[in-house]
Amino acid sequence: MFSRQTAYNLVSQLSLLNHALLNCGLLVCALSLGTTALAGFSSSASANTVSAATDSTALDNSSPSAAPKPIATDTQLAAQRALYTQSLKLIGNREWQKLRRQRTQLIDYPLYPYLLYADLIADLRYARRHEVGNYLRRYKGSVKAQHLRARWLDYLARRAYWQAYTEYYDPQTASVGRQCNFYLAQYRLDNKPLAISEGLKLWSAGKSQPKTCDKLFGILIKYKHISESLAWQRFNAALANHNFQLARYLKRFLKSPQYLKRHQLYYDLDRNPWRLSQHRAFTSNSEEERKVLEHGLIHLAPRDPNLSLKYWSRYQLSHEFNHQSQAKIVSAIVKGLYQKGHRAASDSYFVDHLSLLNQTLGGELTEWRIRQALAELDWPAASIWLARLPLASQQKTVWRYWSIRSMESNPATTLSPELNKLTRSLARERDFYGFLASEKLDKTYSINHNPAIVDDQLLRTIANRPAMLRARELHFHGDSLDANREWAAANKNYQREDWIAAAVLASQWQWHNKAIAAMGSARYWDDVEIRFPLAYVQPINQAAKKAGIENYLLFALARQESAFNATATSGAGAMGLVQVMPATAKSTARKHRLPYRSKKQLHTASINLPIGSTYYSDLLDRFGNNRILATAAYNAGPTRVDQWLRKSNGKLPFDVWMTLIPFKETRSYVRNVMMYSVIYSRKLGMTPPMLQQHERDRLL
Repeated sequence: MFSRQTAYNLVSQLSLLNHALLNCGLLVCALSLGTTALAGFSSSASANTVSAATDSTALDNSSPSAAPKPIATDTQLAAQRALYTQSLKLIGNREWQKLRRQRTQLIDYPLYPYLLYADLIADLRYARRHEVGNYLRRYKGSVKAQHLRARWLDYLARRAYWQAYTEYYDPQTASVGRQCNFYLAQYRLDNKPLAISEGLKLWSAGKSQPKTCDKLFGILIKYKHISESLAWQRFNAALANHNFQLARYLKRFLKSPQYLKRHQLYYDLDRNPWRLSQHRAFTSNSEEERKVLEHGLIHLAPRDPNLSLKYWSRYQLSHEFNHQSQAKIVSAIVKGLYQKGHRAASDSYFVDHLSLLNQTLGGELTEWRIRQALAELDWPAASIWLARLPLASQQKTVWRYWSIRSMESNPATTLSPELNKLTRSLARERDFYGFLASEKLDKTYSINHNPAIVDDQLLRTIANRPAMLRARELHFHGDSLDANREWAAANKNYQREDWIAAAVLASQWQWHNKAIAAMGSARYWDDVEIRFPLAYVQPINQAAKKAGIENYLLFALARQESAFNATATSGAGAMGLVQVMPATAKSTARKHRLPYRSKKQLHTASINLPIGSTYYSDLLDRFGNNRILATAAYNAGPTRVDQWLRKSNGKLPFDVWMTLIPFKETRSYVRNVMMYSVIYSRKLGMTPPMLQQHERDRLL
């Protein structure tokens, strides 16, 4: 079986190797490093001997069924890596002749296809179609084969080589734009019935399609292939997606008074839900009409829940809504009534539909109602609604904790043996609420480390898959984008044991975010060494010390923010290990005179960590050294935390305040950072409590 201790010894050796290769990067340096430091990166590529044959011949004659290649030695792998690094420089300098000579030495290196791809893309022309075809056949299904096919199809479309376009087209990987070009090609090649029928399917989507589709759609419009019924279908899809610009555009395709009237009615209803009063206008009981009514009723409920309930009672009799729609409408009315102060009516209506809501919404609305009770510190109501949760939801640690808290707040149950039993059970969990339960019992936190065991043969099988080899090497060379793509390609059909093996490999390669994600995909939560690695130790220790915060807290932030992915960039634009926004980086660096020039630097640990830790320290100062508030502010912004504090007005215990954070992401974020800080403190040999006394005592 796989030896975990050996793997972690390799991790430290590989760290030394990375620094060594970065410092010299030359072939002679790589050859001099010896074999030991490269043990964790052993390759399945064959020995890197210079082939007498050209690489073009190898490309033409290679077959996926070729015999297995001998495993490269560590020294040979180091040489291949150094040569590949040199090849990248040749690509950057556009020295293609030198590249073609040098790459003959890398035919068996996992990233050899990347060198061929770069050459083809740099000079993509019809005369090279045989080379393109050879590449697509040899590396069929690979990331770069898909990229090359896409670039080649775009080239053919720009030059109107329509017959060739149809020959190279792959419907399994084509984007919407390339699908449009394929049917445009069919039209140009006189296969018009197919082009029209499939083109209409693409046109009828309830969203704006790429500009690439304009030529095909222009033909459909010019020759009047867009029927009123199809335009009406697309209008309803657009309205459901709140794409009002597209909905207005589609009006030009409606000519008959019937369609024009319904267009105006439906469009106005989505913008003005009081139009629901026109009952006689809604008589079709069609799926599209039910969708429009659903949207209108949900939009009306927060503004006038009583009126929404009145209209809903009427439309239930004339229209057949499915359970999902019913639950959404009832949920909106329940919330609207409660928020308008009609709490008794809200609760009564809720209980009448409890089964529907719990089964359809998975207890989500019941959880919302529990939080409303907690906001009022109404422990009897909290107990009642906790008991109304679906059984699966009752097993969540958060609601187990609140069941305990509600029992503690009830004089009739404070001494109940059941209370102690529930608390002991929760204290066994490695979880924020499990740790709180441990504190109630004055017990050590349950870390529950149970390392994954992986069969050696499975580990080798996963490691030696071509996409996995490429992912490993791309990660080594710092090409995170393509490394991520190859990783995704490698794991398309993974089973649970495959994911665990992939996690172990990624951990060996110090690719921590992938190791963590793979364990999540396997739903194996108990390998604490892999899921909570001590990565970037030196820069984290230095940044934490300079900022005046605990190093285990900075580890927890990096783990939560990026899973130790230094190149991570969020959809909102936050960057790097502790996900710093460029504007925040600029202001923090200026305030504290920290080195910072451009946002690209935020992908560098030595820049990102000092700025992020210093900003967190500023938040601690702003919020009275309270890590709950500072952590919430780091995620959601300090202005929002100020607003939430004004609303709670210093009346809520810390745990209630955390549970009432309006954003689900921020609620989870704060719990995780606090819990992760416990795990990292223990890994570093420290035993602080999860929360300091002043954090527990302060009412928020």
